[in-house]
Amino acid sequence: MARKATNRTLAASRIHRTVRRPVPRPKTRDCDDCRAWTAFHVTTFGILGNALNTQFDVSSAVKIPKGKRAVIELVTASISVPAKTWVALRMSTSLGFDASNIDLYLTPQGLESGQNEPLPRTRESWVATHSLRAYTDQSITFDVARDYVAERGDVTICVSGYIVS
Repeated sequence: MARKATNRTLAASRIHRTVRRPVPRPKTRDCDDCRAWTAFHVTTFGILGNALNTQFDVSSAVKIPKGKRAVIELVTASISVPAKTWVALRMSTSLGFDASNIDLYLTPQGLESGQNEPLPRTRESWVATHSLRAYTDQSITFDVARDYVAERGDVTICVSGYIVS
């Protein structure tokens, strides 16, 4: 008499391995450049009013999580002021309570003729491009200083970097 197959015997599969090997799993791939996942790029535009020093704070645009640091790798700036005006650019960062001030070198790019409002104005362009490595965990500010405040000036500052733990 043949035995009747039951659900229990059908459900139990009988596979025997002769050699025990772990099931191969794909390895977790490390990223080639993990800085790309936390990279940031901030551009700020500003007007230099009637003050010798004008400060631009880009800290609010760069979200630095608590316990992490931002690494600033590239700073570019373009400043347009009235002709024969002396200009200086300083970047300030902080690590805890320690502040760091970095003076960035500006290069004059020449004169440009302005619009007739109400008299023709000649303006001078200054640029800065710095590849650097500056660390901060709180603030990133820029200070533009100049010696002639009777007319306004224009500023564009770009900051690029990434967040590390």
